[in-house]
Amino acid sequence: MSDLRARADARLSTAYELVRELDLLGRWSQYGDVDIVGSVGIGVVVAPDIDLEIHSDDPQVADGFAVMQPLAELPKSRRITYLDARDRHERGQYWKLEYELTPDEMWTIDMWVMKRGASSGAPLTAAVRDALTPELRDRVLGIKEEAVAIGERAYGYWLYQAVLDAGVRSYAEYRTWLGDRNIYERTGWIPR
Repeated sequence: MSDLRARADARLSTAYELVRELDLLGRWSQYGDVDIVGSVGIGVVVAPDIDLEIHSDDPQVADGFAVMQPLAELPKSRRITYLDARDRHERGQYWKLEYELTPDEMWTIDMWVMKRGASSGAPLTAAVRDALTPELRDRVLGIKEEAVAIGERAYGYWLYQAVLDAGVRSYAEYRTWLGDRNIYERTGWIPR
């Protein structure tokens, strides 16, 4: 196993331990179907970040507060943020928990609550995970680590598209490939 994959697997293990410790799936499943998406769902964790999507028949702001209230009581919870984006292109409610695992390690947990049937990151997460060979996974991890080393970020699905479709091999190549794309734009891209 490469050093890149070993580091990513250690972070992935930590992420799943946090999901269990905080009972995020149990807490949110009372209100909808929960998917782990993003780098944790794909298995390419570099930044200490977990992304969840909750798809609900009737998303209520009060439900999010009900989930977040006991999490706010935990001594390692440092900040909770709420954004109502139901009338924006995201079409959902965003919750963010900043959780201090250790004094030197802060994890961010991003949680989107959306109406069932809204666009979901779960199909993309599964498709990218299935498309990544060990070599391609190393390439994604290497580019992500390059970005972090210089205080920048390689943005999720844009990075996966650059590696899988365009053969990008470095952070510099990724930046060139990315150009002036709107990194916040929703995508319908799925690996070929």
